[in-house]
Amino acid sequence: MHQYPFFAILALDLARERAAEAEAYRLAALANRDDPRPSRLRRGIARVALAVARAADDEVGRVPVASH
Repeated sequence: MHQYPFFAILALDLARERAAEAEAYRLAALANRDDPRPSRLRRGIARVALAVARAADDEVGRVPVASH
């Protein structure tokens, strides 16, 4: 009358299926990887944009906060 082994087997089977699915997604992601250079380009553009924003902030200086 113990159904624990039955549920344990179901849980292990479900875990095996999910692990296989995750492995398939991981392998598909590895197969479809783009060249890493675009991320370097985006990183460079972000750094330039940050430098421009900081320079503009330094140019303007601190703006006093007005309370209403």
